[in-house]
Amino acid sequence: MSLNKEIRKGIACDSVGHPHSIVGRAICLSVHPGKMMLFPFLRWFENRYDGKYKHAKMIFAVDLFLVGIALTLAGVALFAWLNPFKTFADNISFEANVAPRATVIGAPSSLTIRFRNGTTEELRHARLHLKFPSHFILQEFSPDNHPVVDNVIDIGTIPVGGDGSIRFKGIMLGSVHEQQNFEAELTFIHGTETEIPGTKTYQYSFTPTSSKLVLALQLPKQLMAFQDVAGTISYENTSDIDFPEITISATWPEGFTSSTNQFRVPSVKAHAKGIIPFTGHLGDVKQETIWTFDPSFVFDKEQYKQDELKHTATVVPAPLRLSHSIDKSSLQPGSTATIRIDYEEIGTTPVSNVTFGVESLSPFFPSLEVISPTVFKTIKPGERGSVDLHVQLRSSIKQSETTVFENISVDTKAVAHYSFGEGSEQQVTSKGSIVTTALTTPLVFESFARYSTASGDQIGRGPLPPKVGKPTSYWIFWNVNGTTNSIENVSISGVLPENVEFTGKQSASQNGGVSYDPGTRTISWKADKLSPTFSPTSKIVGIAFELEIIPTAEQIGISPVLLKNTTFTASDSVTGAILTRTRPDTTTFLPNDVLAKNKGQAQ
Repeated sequence: MSLNKEIRKGIACDSVGHPHSIVGRAICLSVHPGKMMLFPFLRWFENRYDGKYKHAKMIFAVDLFLVGIALTLAGVALFAWLNPFKTFADNISFEANVAPRATVIGAPSSLTIRFRNGTTEELRHARLHLKFPSHFILQEFSPDNHPVVDNVIDIGTIPVGGDGSIRFKGIMLGSVHEQQNFEAELTFIHGTETEIPGTKTYQYSFTPTSSKLVLALQLPKQLMAFQDVAGTISYENTSDIDFPEITISATWPEGFTSSTNQFRVPSVKAHAKGIIPFTGHLGDVKQETIWTFDPSFVFDKEQYKQDELKHTATVVPAPLRLSHSIDKSSLQPGSTATIRIDYEEIGTTPVSNVTFGVESLSPFFPSLEVISPTVFKTIKPGERGSVDLHVQLRSSIKQSETTVFENISVDTKAVAHYSFGEGSEQQVTSKGSIVTTALTTPLVFESFARYSTASGDQIGRGPLPPKVGKPTSYWIFWNVNGTTNSIENVSISGVLPENVEFTGKQSASQNGGVSYDPGTRTISWKADKLSPTFSPTSKIVGIAFELEIIPTAEQIGISPVLLKNTTFTASDSVTGAILTRTRPDTTTFLPNDVLAKNKGQAQ
């Protein structure tokens, strides 16, 4: 195509179609620039809308409108980001700095606030509002001509180009490694014709790195497994101010037990020192132990954590390894418990003057520690053996001696005292692991007669003293109490003498009344199971029945027998032990009975 035709086709592109040559397109674009820009939209309309929608032109126009809005908003946002709008306060310089840069809890720090009026107007009635971190102690500030009232400083008028600074000094009392925030707000009025209020704010954050409260741990020079450990926590206030209440939380090493892991110090004066003792038992632990102590200041029930103390200490194994076992059938109140202690010398040097024993906090034990009278002069490395220890248990305890009233167990621990080491002859105590053994229940069984109640009411009938040939009735009481375990297969029985009869009158707190066998003259009471009766809220098990006696001539001048061969049998439902009790013959001699006292001998 000739150049002349290409130019003509480019000029007529609005009516003859699109030119295909470069020259034609250039001419078309120069003559009809708007139309050439619309070509992509026309092609988009033809491909996406034309013939596909009923009102294709209207829908296309709406879509173009929405796209235009989105592009406009995006352009405005991009412009604002690249060219942010400045406010009046942006021309005010306002900043703060802390010195020293490493803030220490309990040590003084300085905070300097600097400001400059870079606006074209003076700032009138300027005031600086301060917000310090909690429990910040303000000590001094400068210049002095701007007093602080309720954390507000009246600066006055800041002229155009004017600047200034205010310096504060104070002590931080917060948590170590926890961010603290200081906030300052400058308020002012500006404007020539109208008064316009304005503000400028600034926030400064910093993190204390350490504390003026210093802890240290003192432990025995050599820690040994299975030993009692006595240590101290020393504390020192290296600050120039008094510290408030301090709490120290201990995280003990695995295998170490102590009565507490919380310690409290009411307050610590400036530059004061102190120690906190603690004791505990080191069991079967690893060669390395980690002791951790976390101190805190306490302000109005809020705690601020201080520098953690972490101490690593090595442990050497105890030369004597102990274990023990208990003959369970012998662990009964009032009986002699048999305890076997097994030992093994696992060290490299002999131990001497060895005594073995057992310790227990159980009130049924006669003392905290029972030591065997046998003394071993020397036990060599690798040597093994055992020692039998016999401990007489108490038959009963008071309710005030325990807080556990049912299913009582006894915790015991084998112990050995000996000398160890050459030259120093260190006195060492080795202890084994705790062994928990169920205790067979204690049992109190009573069998007695009464003619009157404890309050003096008459329940018996007939003459007192009892007379030959005439009937006199008494009541027999069987009481079961003091049991800490349930007991099963309970049986109580007694035999009536020839001149004593069962009247049939009776009462029982549970399981019905007594039964009487005339052939064997045996009166008895049975129960499949009885609940524990030692608890203060429990009731004793009581059985009562009436007997009538007609004294014979042979009984004149003596107190006749009302009931003989009284026995109690049951089994402990926890330990399976057989419980047996017998009571002396019950007679008409009743020294504690108001009406029958000194009236027991037959006449």
